[in-house]
Order: sequence, then C-alpha cells, then structure tokens
Amino acid sequence: MSELPPEYSPFFIASLNLADAIAATRSYIDANWEKTFRVSREETAKEISLPRPHTVPSTDPSMWLFFYWDTYFTNLGLIRQGRFDQALNNAENIIYVLDRFGFAPNISVKIALNRSQIPVSAVLFQEIYAHSRDKAWLARAYAALVKEYAFWMALRLAPNGLATCGNFADPVTLANFYEVIKHRLADIPADPVARLRYLHHKMAECEVWDFNPRFDQHAADFNPVDTNAILYQFETIAGDFARELGHADAEPIWRERAARRRALVNEYLWDEAKGFYFDYDWAHRRPGRVVSAAPYFALWSGICSDAQAAALARNLPLVERAHGVMTCAEGSNTSANTYQWDAPNAWPPLQTAAILGLLRHGFKADARRLAEKYVLTCARNLATTGQLWEKYNALTGRIDVADEYKMPHMMGWTAGGCVHACEVLESD
Repeated sequence: MSELPPEYSPFFIASLNLADAIAATRSYIDANWEKTFRVSREETAKEISLPRPHTVPSTDPSMWLFFYWDTYFTNLGLIRQGRFDQALNNAENIIYVLDRFGFAPNISVKIALNRSQIPVSAVLFQEIYAHSRDKAWLARAYAALVKEYAFWMALRLAPNGLATCGNFADPVTLANFYEVIKHRLADIPADPVARLRYLHHKMAECEVWDFNPRFDQHAADFNPVDTNAILYQFETIAGDFARELGHADAEPIWRERAARRRALVNEYLWDEAKGFYFDYDWAHRRPGRVVSAAPYFALWSGICSDAQAAALARNLPLVERAHGVMTCAEGSNTSANTYQWDAPNAWPPLQTAAILGLLRHGFKADARRLAEKYVLTCARNLATTGQLWEKYNALTGRIDVADEYKMPHMMGWTAGGCVHACEVLESD
C-alpha cells in the first residue's frame, strides 16, 4: 500500500469534504505520475518498440504497457499538472504506431497487432496542438490521422456505412487468445466451430469494451455507438486540422464525411421515442437492447443536436447512480459471464466522457454533479486503501466491483479523469 498523503491524516473518511478531497487527491497524483513513465525503445519477443517514454496505466506488472485509448484520458491529467512533455511523448508514440502499422493497436504487445480501440487520436492531438501551437508537428499528426482513418473505413466498415468492430486474427492467434481469456468468461463453447466463431467476436469486442453485454456475444455484427461517435469527432477535428494547415481541398471532404456519419447514426443508432442511442446489429438489422453509458460519448463528440443532447441529459438516471455513471444498466447481462464492463462498475473514461459531453452542451450543473461524485469516490478510496483504482462500484462508492481478473490499482485514466474533474469543480 502506498503511503497516504499527509492531508488525510486528520480525517475520518466520512468527514472528507470536497475541498480536502481535491487537494489531497491532486497531491497524490502529482507525486506519483513519474512512477508510470516507462521506456520501451527496444523491440522484444513480446512487445513492440516505442520511440518515446510512455505512460502506463498502473505500476502493476500486468498493466506495464502502452494502451491506446487510455492515453487520451491520461493526458488530460498530465497536461493539467504541468507534464506536457510526457503528454507529447504519448502523442508521439501514437504517431509512430500509426506510421508503422497504419492503425493504433490497443496494447503495445505483438499479440494485440490484430485489433485497435476506440480511435481517440484526433482529440488527443487536438489537445496537444492547443497547448503547443506547433504547426509543423500538427502536419505530422494530420498525416498519421489520414492513415488511421483509412484503416477504419477500409477494414472496419459495415454494409450500412457505419463502423463496426473486428480483428484480423488467424485461427492460431484465436486459439492463443482463448488461453488468455478462458478464466474470464464462463460460456466459451466446447465445439471447435462455435468456439472459433465465439473467440472471433470476443476479440472484436476488445476494440470497444473488453468484455461487456452490449453485443450479445457477436460484437463484429454491431455498429457501436461510442466508436461511431468518436469517428464523427475524428472527422470533425481532421477537418479543423486541414483548415489550419491550409488544405483547402481536404477540409470539405472531412465535413462531408462527418455529415454523412451523423445522418447514418441518426438513422441506425438514435431512438427518438426513448431519447437515447443504442448499438445497432447490422447483420440482423435490429437495434441492440442494452442501455449503456456509450451514448455519452456521442454527447461529448458533438454529433448530437440540441434536442438529442437535452434528451441524453434528462436520461442520465438510466445509468447515473449514487457514486457515478454505471457502465450498463442493471440487468443488462443475460449470459453466464461476469463482465467488468457492466453494472455496477463505474469506469473512469465513462465519467470523463459524460462530464465533457454535458459541458459541451451547457449542462454545467449535471457535469459538476458527476465531477463531484468522481472526485469524492477517488478520494475516499484513496484515503482507505492508499491507491487509486481501475474502476469503482457506482452503487456503493467502494472497490467491491465486478471483476474478470484481480483489479489493479491505477493511475492512468483514473488519475487523468480525476484531475480534469477537479478542474471542472473549481471553474466558474
């Protein structure tokens, strides 16, 4: 257990107030960032090389890797605590993998070179450029985005024109994947054909949330709300970058792509009667049934109309609980599995996406409420355990979570999201 910050010594946990929580948690995070900086310049049998020091989500050996979409949320904290150089290192590593592979693997290990993750590179680069204003760097970043976009449009496009999730693993890789996940899932089929099909879909699920009840065990047949919302954001930001760089011909192309995606998302993913977005099973031409926090990525991305944003704000009670935004509504899971991306778990990126989305559309009171819940949840568990954690229980506010593996302590996106939430609470 880490040593507790001195700010906590006089406190009994129940008496922790918001100002104390902000001060002590910020202090802990600031003191521990450098423990998560790692150099991986040498290629190994297991890992790919990275040119710059990277930020790992946890000092737990199982998490001592570079994770793609974690990095955006981690960078929110690094930048806000004066560690822009390390945030830039993380961005440079993403540019490197995009140049090398044409996509960003979800983890920096060779067994993961068959899949990506929710594509946060554009918004991450936007955050970097907002601080550096380095136009030469932006040109390099933009060129990398063009490559990544080709991956999503050529290799992850469903017949209805929206992105799906997938992988390009061969049967041997899928068999190895079974050895990795067999202890996490209870319903892996014994029949060889059914097993291979199951593993293909579960590996595809790793491009979104691994693992969850949203896709009814056939993730590669779905258009995920969050992936498509972030791709809309990607297209919008790429258009902004094209304008900034003077690419007059490219900007309208990006705008047209974004407009087309918005229309398709409205057609396939938006439920007007329920005022909510749902994943869409394009293979069977029907909406998914699971109420999840994924629609709040749409709120963040800018794809929502004012009326849709207002509906999502009104519908926060579908997933908001006493201590944060729950991954999926209770009762979503009808399988034999216990999923970590399910009730009652509150994952850090879901809190941050919802807060950013609410702020974007002017729902400041709702954003501040979620920010306060997140900061207090982090702070109270820090006070009792000496650590930040990968996820929390949205019902109890503790670390009695639904696990597929032993939950690691965490910095990464937990710390980054917490620092951002503190900033929201201190803003006017």
